[in-house]
Amino acid sequence: MTAPFLVLLVALSVGVPQTSADLEREARVIDTMLMSPCCYGQTVSVHPSAAAQEVKADVRRRLAAGQTRQQILNAYVAQYGKRILAEPPAEGFGLLLYAMPLAIFVASIGLITVLIRRLTRRGPITASSAASDTRSDLDERLDDELRDLD
Repeated sequence: MTAPFLVLLVALSVGVPQTSADLEREARVIDTMLMSPCCYGQTVSVHPSAAAQEVKADVRRRLAAGQTRQQILNAYVAQYGKRILAEPPAEGFGLLLYAMPLAIFVASIGLITVLIRRLTRRGPITASSAASDTRSDLDERLDDELRDLD
């Protein structure tokens, strides 16, 4: 009973061989993830240089040999450094830039909550009390100005 189960498990782990259409589709995805090593100005998928064409051919060879996307990307990073990647991984200050919008959002929510609590603790300002304060201030000011005229 164990032997057939083991054979089935090994067969599933090996997987079905990919067709050439699948390999080409994967190669095109990888081409968009790599920058052309001649100038790092465009991705390999659109750059017309000979260096970009060599990378395209190498990616297809590696896929045909059974390498995964991550293995191919790792090999290019080892050869050229992280700048070969069209979208470098977030780390260090770059990671901070990715986390900054979330931190600002959370801080804004906290600030709004504190402001709402403070405003609700003071109690409502009635129109009559505001009008009476303004009226008395105006009366005092008028009296002062009239005294100055005399």
